[in-house]
Amino acid sequence: MNARAIPLLLFAKAPIAGQVKTRLQPQCSAQESAEVAQILLRESLQRAEGDWPGEVKLCVWPAAPNQFLSEVAAQIGVTIVAQTTGDLGMKMHNAMQSHGYPCAVMGCDVPEVGRQDLVQAHAALQQGRDVIGPTADGGYYLLGLSSSAAPIFEDVAWGTADVLEQTLQRFKALDRRPCELTPRNDIDCWEDLVASQVPALQDWLKRRRPPA
Repeated sequence: MNARAIPLLLFAKAPIAGQVKTRLQPQCSAQESAEVAQILLRESLQRAEGDWPGEVKLCVWPAAPNQFLSEVAAQIGVTIVAQTTGDLGMKMHNAMQSHGYPCAVMGCDVPEVGRQDLVQAHAALQQGRDVIGPTADGGYYLLGLSSSAAPIFEDVAWGTADVLEQTLQRFKALDRRPCELTPRNDIDCWEDLVASQVPALQDWLKRRRPPA
């Protein structure tokens, strides 16, 4: 299989103040939360475009044009596509269906994801296997499917600590066993942010909180 034939779809919300990373508040203002989202988006796009052997696309919501997204996508060289309506599961399923299989989706708030994670995920898909990358809080940062599997996305309590367990149960019911990547930490709340070792986030925190 041609490596470029396996797409990676990065899922993201447009970094609009008041609509993204709201769990960083009250320690961060709405504008600061949007700035963190911008950093995470850029980091994720750079990592994916640099290390994913296939095509990378940015799947965004809402679909309205956003200056930051347009600029960063052009700089890094990725195409923007709009997410469909529906819950997160429906959005991911529709995106993967429209691009064909094998295919992978990944979130943009897990800056710990490294080259090895992406290479391993791509290799699994090339071998006809499904793949999942768990997050420490009970979700997942990457999902790759070798073929269509709508039940994987059905009746999942999105945004809760049960997402990974429920998804693995769906795989088991389909008699499919995904390859599991190394668990990673995502950036959801203030504690996640200050604990992150990502240089771009550390630099932002230093600029935000200058020494006394």
